[in-house]
Amino acid sequence: MRTTIDRLSPARALPMQGLLVVAVIWFAGMAALALVIKPSAVVVFGPTDRVIPAIVASDGALLDAGRFHVSARPGAATVGELYAAGAWFVWPVISKGCGRG
Repeated sequence: MRTTIDRLSPARALPMQGLLVVAVIWFAGMAALALVIKPSAVVVFGPTDRVIPAIVASDGALLDAGRFHVSARPGAATVGELYAAGAWFVWPVISKGCGRG
């Protein structure tokens, strides 16, 4: 007889490999989207000492800097240039559409 503290059977365990594949597809899709469109604002994950000068050199506006990310209006810099400056991941911020205006 099963009790409430029995572990999940292997057949009902969470599909960790499937979740990992979905996460990789999501992040690759967002990185590709950032390369295809020219977003008006981005969230850049990477070393701030290399990414911030790239944004400032392109007349971008630094909005917020944390330990691992920079929110910015990239100015004339392209997402590819941010990757070349050492960004690990560039997440586009799409401000128009659904949500607050």
